[in-house]
Amino acid sequence: MKKLNECKLSPSGGIVKNDFLTVWHNIDENKPLRPEYISYGHKGSTIDEDGIRICGSLGFIESVISRLGDLLKFENNDATRLNVACSEITDKETGKRMTGKFRCSIQVHERGTGGLGILEKMKRQKLQQLYA
Repeated sequence: MKKLNECKLSPSGGIVKNDFLTVWHNIDENKPLRPEYISYGHKGSTIDEDGIRICGSLGFIESVISRLGDLLKFENNDATRLNVACSEITDKETGKRMTGKFRCSIQVHERGTGGLGILEKMKRQKLQQLYA
């Protein structure tokens, strides 16, 4: 078992922890990041799209994002941008903020060009470079 998609799913649709850890221990390091970007103009939830979600203290979130520098190439270019949301977590039962506990999510979104033509051509060229 070398990939997560080779793991059997439990009846509830989850990957068994031991299978997950086996893949994690044996995975090649520094695999290229190729997140599927969220199409320009997408409407509705993006929970089922590629993305990263980190929860906890800001120190923990900083330590995790310090290891995700490869994602920065998807920001400030002609084809994609990063959507970043980081806010304090709200307790579901009380509705109160949990001071010092945050939820951070990062996803890659396709940039809009406002029409076809030279800008669209530039965007498509940049996508080819990013996903080469």
